[in-house]
Amino acid sequence: MDLDRTNDHVFDNTTGVVRAVMEMSNKLQYAKADQYVILVKEVGLALKSLLTSVDEVTARIPSDLHREIEMAHKVLSSDMANLIEKMKLAQKYSNTTLDQEYKKGMLQSGHILAMDAKNLLDAVDSARIKSHQINQS
Repeated sequence: MDLDRTNDHVFDNTTGVVRAVMEMSNKLQYAKADQYVILVKEVGLALKSLLTSVDEVTARIPSDLHREIEMAHKVLSSDMANLIEKMKLAQKYSNTTLDQEYKKGMLQSGHILAMDAKNLLDAVDSARIKSHQINQS
C-alpha cells in the first residue's frame, strides 16, 4: 500500500528533523562554541514538532499498535539528550586540540538522531497500514 504524503505532518516533520541535522552538520565546522546551542536548539525544535505530530496520529490508531511507535519515540528522546551531552563536551573542549574530535561526536549523535527519526516514521507508517487493514476487514 502506498501512503499518500499529502498533508502528512509526520512525514513533513521527519524531513524537518533531517534538514535541521544537515544544517547543523554544515554549519558546525565554522561555528564558534557559543553558537552550538543555536544549532542543537534547531534540531530540538524540529524533533519537538515531529513528536507532537506523531502523538496526534497515534491518538487515531488502535492502542495495540502503539508499542513500536512508543519505543521509537523513547529512542529519539534519548538521542536528543545524547546530542545535548555531546554539544556540552564540544563546547568544553572547543579551545583545545580535541576540538574536532568532540565536534565529530556531535555530528555522529545528530546523524543517529536523523536515522532514528526515519525509524519513527517507519513505525508510524507500519501502524497506519495495519490500522487501515484492520478497518478494511
